[in-house]
Amino acid sequence: MIRLTRFAGMMSLFVLLAASSTAAQESKTVAAEGVAAIQEGRVDIARDAALEDAQKRAVEQAIGILIDSQTQVENYQLISDKILSQTKGYIKRYNVSGEVTEGTLLRVRINAEVALGKLNDDLSGIGILLGQMHKPRTMILIAEQNMGNQWYAWWWGPGTGRGGGTAIGQQTDMGVVENTFMDKFIEKGFEFIDHQVAAKNIKVTSAYKIQELNVDQARTLGSQADAEVVIIGKAFSKPAGSISGMISAQADLSVRAVRTDTGQVIASATTHSAAVHISDTTAGTEALRKAAADAADQMITKILTAYSREVGGTRSINITITGLDKTRFVKFKDVLRNQVRSIKDLHERSFSGTTAKVSVDSKSSTQVLSDELLSRNFGSFTVEVIGSTANSLELKITPK
Repeated sequence: MIRLTRFAGMMSLFVLLAASSTAAQESKTVAAEGVAAIQEGRVDIARDAALEDAQKRAVEQAIGILIDSQTQVENYQLISDKILSQTKGYIKRYNVSGEVTEGTLLRVRINAEVALGKLNDDLSGIGILLGQMHKPRTMILIAEQNMGNQWYAWWWGPGTGRGGGTAIGQQTDMGVVENTFMDKFIEKGFEFIDHQVAAKNIKVTSAYKIQELNVDQARTLGSQADAEVVIIGKAFSKPAGSISGMISAQADLSVRAVRTDTGQVIASATTHSAAVHISDTTAGTEALRKAAADAADQMITKILTAYSREVGGTRSINITITGLDKTRFVKFKDVLRNQVRSIKDLHERSFSGTTAKVSVDSKSSTQVLSDELLSRNFGSFTVEVIGSTANSLELKITPK
């Protein structure tokens, strides 16, 4: 009986792994249509929104087809359902097959190949995903200390000396950690902001003369450099003894990816690595490089997962509204919940005086959401968009 139970357990595990592998490699070509409203004659903006809608519908349609085909195997239906319910699709490639305008609506049809599985090694798929996210720009702010150096080195702290900070605007060489991160991310198609160029426009106080930035400080520096995402962290290497005349070094690295508009941490990683060399500096450098390569791979996977989840599902958008009283605020929330197609949920964060803050779970981008809001009837008042970022909106209420 025990042997049969163990055998059944091993077979279930084998089926689970096999089904998972099959799902990861499977793809489907589907036709899908996206629709968007043309606001103020801006057909180009409507086309982008309709294309985004079509891509989302293609993924949803393809996943449904793949689930249906997988669950035909009766004995393994529960296993297949469990795997596929946790799987997201992504578009490998697509082409526009048609476009038609109907009054104020623009319809775009596409043929898309949708794949299941890991996105990390599919450069075309990554490119499409980053395009759907409006190609967020990334900046690195990682303090680094190699063994043999007394202090950490970082470029965002004003002044020099204790702490290793370098004055803003001076040319500085990138450390091995930053170089490794940039190489890994650029290889996948991410866009980076060079801090040596951006530093000329960055103004900070002495409060930034620290080797480990907090989220608020990272947001300030990233916003001044027009970066949507900032990777912050600290890396150091230290001696770990010697082996047959070779010096052993260990490196530790901790990093986080922060959105500059909302402060949301979308990925984090902590890595440890070791290396040996006849030179202590070289051993430390190699240990740092290994730790950075591991961390960069983890961060790429987590950031792409976060982006895929938002493109294929919902994304959180923070909305600040001014010019409100309580009655108008109630009306505003009612319209958002019941008349704006892309909003799936609304969370009230604060209301004080004439200003309210809410966050919404939206199936569309901030750009599409703002266009939808402008087309809605709020009754006794109008809504004006006075500012926006990739994940936030600033609105102003004006009585009619």
